[in-house]
Parts: sequence; C-alpha cells; structure tokens
Amino acid sequence: MSIGTALAAARAHAGMTVQDVADRTRIRRTVIEFIERDDFTLCGGDVYARGHLRTIANLLGLDPGPLVAEFNALHPGESPSAAEVFESETAARPERVGPNWTAAMATALVVVVALGVFQLVRGGSTTPAVSAGGGAVSSSPTVTPSPSPSATAAASPSKSAIAVLPPTDGVSVRLTATGGASWISATTGARGTKPVFQGLLRKGETKTFGDPTLVKLVIGNAGAVRLLVNGRDLGAAGGAGQVVRASFGPGDPAAG
Repeated sequence: MSIGTALAAARAHAGMTVQDVADRTRIRRTVIEFIERDDFTLCGGDVYARGHLRTIANLLGLDPGPLVAEFNALHPGESPSAAEVFESETAARPERVGPNWTAAMATALVVVVALGVFQLVRGGSTTPAVSAGGGAVSSSPTVTPSPSPSATAAASPSKSAIAVLPPTDGVSVRLTATGGASWISATTGARGTKPVFQGLLRKGETKTFGDPTLVKLVIGNAGAVRLLVNGRDLGAAGGAGQVVRASFGPGDPAAG
C-alpha cells in the first residue's frame, strides 16, 4: 500500500474528510489531496513533505516513522538543501533575541558556589574547576546505570514481533503480508473497541492478534494480506487495493 493510500484509508477509518484534516493541521486541502495521490509536488520540497506526513499521521493516530521511511526510500539522494533546512527551522520557531550574557554568567556563578558548598558539606577538598566560558566542571565523574536486559528488550522490539499473543482459548488471527504492504487497524474486546495495533504491515511481515471474545480488523490493500483464523487458512483477505473490514470470534473460520 502506498503512502497516500495508507493516509486516505486511515482518514476514512477515522470518519474525517479532507477538509477536516486541512482545518486541524493548517495544511492546504489541495496539498492533502495531492499527498493522498502520492504526489508531493505541492509540498514545497522534501523537508516540508516529511513534515506534512508527520503532522497528518499524528492527527490520524498513525506512526509517522514507517511513512517517512517509505518516503525516503522513494526519494533516494534527495537530501534537503541548506536553504530548505534553514527555512524549515525558521518557520518552526519564533525569532529569538540575542543571548543574555549577564544572566548566563550569574547562573554559572550560582552553580559554582552551589558545587563548592556541596563539596564542603560532603567533606571533600576538591574545588570544581571553571571553564573559560564560565561553566562549572564537576571533579567527580557521573556514573549512569546501564539499563537492564529486560528494559532494553522492551525499548527496542523486533519489527516482526507478535503484536498480541493468542490466548489458549478464544480467537486467534494471524495476518501475513505476502503480496505487498498493507495498512492495518486491529481492535479487540467484547465490543471490539480496544485498539491493539494501527500501522503499516510491510511485505513479508506477520502480525498475530488474540482475544477471548473478538478481534476486529480494517485491512487496506486486502489482496496483499493472507489470513489465518483459529488455525484455518482463509487465503487473501480481499482484492488488490480493496479496504476490508472483518470481525472474528472464537468459533469463526470466516469473516463476520
């Protein structure tokens, strides 16, 4: 599924019109319409195109990372120019006045005095050195504890990790992108209102969702996705480019 198709599907799933997105992001409606057709010529350059993608994706509840990565892959070698970066940074923040050197020096002096008092209280004899720029340099190194293996694993999950482990009883749905990328939205719970995943499923990736009662899906580019429901292979979720909505319960071998 292309970038524009993924954004259009997410917007439709959110029940929003192009004008609604334009009003809430302050991006011109024509620019959004062109983006949904994968035409970025009205964005004013790659820097602005990436910014628009992030803004629209955040509004629609999508992870902007995969969309920007897809954009970069489609535009190799087109790094932002110095002028684009300067204009982007200037537009993103108000004009700043010159630095207040008096306040900076006063702050540095307070830091030096505070460090000296701290050393005296601890009984230390080392006086903190002062750099040429007025900043204090601590004489004692700061030790940062290493994160535990479990925290590291939780912070950087594998792309192919299972989204939700299937329960021992209930419903289990596995989606595999075999024919290309597809935008996926998955919710669970008795009424299918608990969101568990929303984003792009790239070709070759697999996601598994499980719940005791119900799994609801919205699948973009359904022809590229193969479904395995409660251990039964249902084949392709739909036609190429088709957006399919499906619900599965514990005893379902087919879409509800």
